[in-house]
Amino acid sequence: MSVVSLFPSATEVAAALGVTPAAVSHQCDRPPAAAARPTLTGLVRDLDGDPDEIDRIAAHDDTYYLDGDALAAADPDAILTQGVCAVCALDAGLARRAVERLDLDAAVLDVHADDLADVLANVERIGEAVGRPDAAADLRADLETRIDAVADAVPGGVAVPGAAARTNDAGDRPAGDRPRVAVLDWTDPIRHGGLWIPDLVRLAGGEPGLVAAGERSREVDPDELRAFDPAVLVVGPCSADVDEAHGRARDLLDRESLDGVAAVREGRTFAMDGTAYLNRHSHRVVDTLETLAALIHPDRFETDGTDDARVRRVVRAATR
Repeated sequence: MSVVSLFPSATEVAAALGVTPAAVSHQCDRPPAAAARPTLTGLVRDLDGDPDEIDRIAAHDDTYYLDGDALAAADPDAILTQGVCAVCALDAGLARRAVERLDLDAAVLDVHADDLADVLANVERIGEAVGRPDAAADLRADLETRIDAVADAVPGGVAVPGAAARTNDAGDRPAGDRPRVAVLDWTDPIRHGGLWIPDLVRLAGGEPGLVAAGERSREVDPDELRAFDPAVLVVGPCSADVDEAHGRARDLLDRESLDGVAAVREGRTFAMDGTAYLNRHSHRVVDTLETLAALIHPDRFETDGTDDARVRRVVRAATR
């Protein structure tokens, strides 16, 4: 079976199931074996306008293009793509248009995720699409075991999404110490992460409040952030590594009057590698959960989360 992936999250899951796609998008950088595959997509602005260059493009929008020659050469049986955000990655509609134009016999799977339950379900959906259902079932079981371990360690038990019949052992504990947590996926303007992020915060023992699970990322007014008064503030801008996230977090603290916010006042503001942890919905969201839990409840884990090279505590540079 020939599989191509046009979406980093799907590429990561397929590889975890033992299937390295024959070709990938220009954004697919994990694992190394997948990153070395032929690239099918790119940014429209990078096209030079040469007729031969344009002729090979099977589909494009204002941001991304899909290389028809490379896609046809891969001769895929399955194409993994996404329909969540046409800004973050090439949209599923472009993949379907290319398949039709090239008359390919390929199934297009939209690996969407509105919440954590979808993220877990996608493991098995991808497993079916790439012919590895047993490996997918095993991976999902392992992920749920790790989720249970985190949920059991933090105050106030929360059921694992997609497994409502099971609750963790912390279910009879008082909610008690569940601090308010804000997770920003952009800083200018301020945007709060949505979709699966609120689920992760809740399972990690925090209280999300600015965006509900399943709700898309949305712009948050600084006054709204101040009123929410998070005890933990995580900044992980879309497509930013930890160095860029740290710089943007420092800029945010210097730009806005957030000194009164508990997370800033108490030194619990953190920069997080957005690409590694917050912006993709592969199986690695459980890594994100474990890291968030350590940041929110360092007393309940062997680490406070900041020993991770992809997480950094943020201290405001300027004085007021």
